[in-house]
Amino acid sequence: MKLCNGKNVVETIKEKCRVCFTCVRECPAKAIRIRDGQAEIMGERCIGCGNCVRVCSQRAKRVLSSLDNVKEILNSDVKKVAMVAPSFPAEFHDVDYKRMIGALRKLGFNHVHEVGFGADLVSMAYKRLIDSNPDGSYIATTCPAIVAYVEKYYPELIPNLAPIVSPMIATARVLRELYGNDVKMVFIGPCVAKKGENEKDCYKGEIDEVMTFVELRELFDSLGIDRHNSADSEFDEPSA
Repeated sequence: MKLCNGKNVVETIKEKCRVCFTCVRECPAKAIRIRDGQAEIMGERCIGCGNCVRVCSQRAKRVLSSLDNVKEILNSDVKKVAMVAPSFPAEFHDVDYKRMIGALRKLGFNHVHEVGFGADLVSMAYKRLIDSNPDGSYIATTCPAIVAYVEKYYPELIPNLAPIVSPMIATARVLRELYGNDVKMVFIGPCVAKKGENEKDCYKGEIDEVMTFVELRELFDSLGIDRHNSADSEFDEPSA
């Protein structure tokens, strides 16, 4: 598994922090310390899981926002591609999936793809890996928070990280082959750690932006798009 550096995707909003120590206690990587009377995230220890954002009652933790960059992409003249994590029906359970795809097209995306296709490719790669070395022991690399945890805290296990990219990266590489390098691609999913994965230097240029489902809701609201009243549509092929 190739190691590559990224950047921190969560920060403390100092004026909101009340030093309640909740984030310090709840961080699974012990990556938050109190410094100068404020909770500070240590980038060299953070795995980007986003748990501190979830547990902070003061809303003093902020995820790196992609909204401005995504809006800039949507306003550009280039072809735009949305890559959607297959968990989206669990988040947007109040609307039919076809209508959600239609809403994404209404935002300005020319193509909408489900990353489940990339998961199919990755699962086949894992099968080939196991078949070729049935006695090997591997840690799946589909979750960037797990990968970061191993890299930072258990470096002796780095050789056990499967040498296979995540479904997000696999999908992006296929779509680059289909559409060329002059398209703009935005991944949309539930996971904060995906932002960190996209910022790794070894994946630069694979995907232009990563947006969470929370940000997608904000984008719909800011642009006045009602996903419930959008035209039904289907994902572009290749299908998952």
